Amino acid sequence: MLNKEQKRIVLLSAMGGMLEFYDFTIYGLFSIYFAGQFFPSSNAFATIISGYAVFLIGYVVRPLGGILFSHIGDEIGRKTVLILTMSLMGVAALGVGFLPTYAQIGIFAPLLMVLLRLLQGLAIGGELPSMIVYVAESIPEQRAFAMGAIFAGTVAGLIPGMLINLLITHYLTPEQINLFGGGLLCLIAYQVRRKLHETKAFNNLKQHNKFPLGELLRHHFGKLMIGVGLVSIMATPIILAIIFMPTYLTKILHYNPAQVSNTILFTTLLSIVATFIMGLLASRFSLYKLMKNGVLLITLAAAICYFMLFKSYNLILALGVFTILQGALVTLPPILLSYLFPIQIRLTGVALSYNLAFVFFGGLTPIVITTIIEHAHMLYVAPFACMFFVSIVTLIALARSRPYLPVSE
Repeated sequence: MLNKEQKRIVLLSAMGGMLEFYDFTIYGLFSIYFAGQFFPSSNAFATIISGYAVFLIGYVVRPLGGILFSHIGDEIGRKTVLILTMSLMGVAALGVGFLPTYAQIGIFAPLLMVLLRLLQGLAIGGELPSMIVYVAESIPEQRAFAMGAIFAGTVAGLIPGMLINLLITHYLTPEQINLFGGGLLCLIAYQVRRKLHETKAFNNLKQHNKFPLGELLRHHFGKLMIGVGLVSIMATPIILAIIFMPTYLTKILHYNPAQVSNTILFTTLLSIVATFIMGLLASRFSLYKLMKNGVLLITLAAAICYFMLFKSYNLILALGVFTILQGALVTLPPILLSYLFPIQIRLTGVALSYNLAFVFFGGLTPIVITTIIEHAHMLYVAPFACMFFVSIVTLIALARSRPYLPVSE
């Protein structure tokens, strides 16, 4: 078990991830609202796609944020990045809260929305990767359990957004929630994170690489591609099971919105529990075998899930198993990433792997699926085909990662 100081590290590190997922959920769940307010259109599919296009923008800039902040982290220190990213996230969240709509200021509204999403993307690009590296270096012997606890806390950031989804029509607007929720929480987290200490592994590093990105691309490009493949199985299921699912069920399959909100809230709670439990399992059993079996099981679960949804079978049962496996697979890729790269470029490698995966296998997913459904009417095949493709990518990456894992793996 973790000692007092290690528990403190886990708690303070998890706060940033929780805020990322809070923002992630707020924009993902309310993308239709934001699209209508900032990108008005008479075409329903165009509205969905435009909303998720801005969602994607926040992802596209993440690799740039990852490069910027990981350079700082590999040169100056991990703690510095954790404070800087939290500050930038707070400013962007407050900005979205005050943002006027298209009806009020015209074309400047979508432009400002894009700008703030870019700032959020930059910050988040350095946030979770820094957290992964910070914890792996601070608690190396118990990193599996710690990652499970941290990412359970991180995924718990989805819950406030979902509760808001239930209450929002009665009390507050998404802008007000983002202002008082995201902005205020970021300011609190900033104050708390100032108390973190730099990792011993970084302090003991005698020589820092002046250009870690160049070192990564020249000598560790293969590991980077492995890292992207590993994180893909984390990125796509989160989008499919939680973020895109409300739109898919209500706008495409025409389920009752209240039923959808209640079900996704419940299944997300299952996902959080699964994330924590997988951390316990990963500290006792083979990471490689857990990951391999998890990928195979979630592919099967996705096939069953989307078939049941298409046929209007039990909603909780359809989403439950898929979401449990999605939660379990949140924990494993970050642990595997922490073993891939040498310490002098570790943050750069983790950040670029993580962010590229979330751009190509996360941010693009809703747009790809919606476009396929609009033109080919593949209501069941489109999301499952996406999941199947990602599973193949992950299994290939997992096989290639084995030489870099501990000998026991």
